Amino acid sequence: MSMSTTDAHGTSVIVHDVHVDHREHYERWMLRAIQAHSSFPGFLATDVIRPVGSGLRFIVVVRFDSEAGAQAWLASDTRAGLLVDAMPWLLSEDRFHVHSGSDFWFTPPGAGPAPRRWKQWMLSTAAVFPLTVVMPWLVHSVADPLAPGLHDLLLKGVIATSISGVMVYWLMPALIRLAGRWLTK
Repeated sequence: MSMSTTDAHGTSVIVHDVHVDHREHYERWMLRAIQAHSSFPGFLATDVIRPVGSGLRFIVVVRFDSEAGAQAWLASDTRAGLLVDAMPWLLSEDRFHVHSGSDFWFTPPGAGPAPRRWKQWMLSTAAVFPLTVVMPWLVHSVADPLAPGLHDLLLKGVIATSISGVMVYWLMPALIRLAGRWLTK
C-alpha cells in the first residue's frame, strides 16, 4: 500500500482478486460498498473495472475531493466491516493505492513499471488536441450570441476549465482503459 500526502483530489485504486465461484456474491457486496462510500464525505465518483472473461481481478477506482477524504474512507470502520463480509470470496488480501491529483492516470495497477514517457506524451496529445480544437469553437458558439461583450480572458478561463474537466473526469480514464495494454508493453 502506498499513500502520498498532498491535498489534491484523492483517487483510491482498490484491487480485489475474487474466487471464480463467488463473483455473484462479490457483485452484490460491491453494490453495498458503493452505496456506503457514495455517502461518505467528499465522494465524487466510482468506476469499476470488471474482469474480462474468466479473469478474477476487480479494480475499483473511487474518487474523493481530497486525498484526505480517500484515506479516511479506506481507514473507516464502515469499510473495515464491509471487508470482513467480503474476505471469504477474496483470493488475496485487499490491496489499494491512493493517488493525488492526476497521478492515477499513468500508474499501472500492480507493481509493474510506469509506462514510457513517450507513450504518456502520445496518449495525452491524443486527448488534448481534439479538445483544444473543439472546446474553443463550442464555447464561442454558445457565449457569443448570449453575451457578445464577454471579456476574452473570461472565455479562455471557461475553455481551459472545460478542457481540464473533460480530460480528468472522462477522456483520460477512457483512453487509459482503451490503451492499457499498449501503455504497459
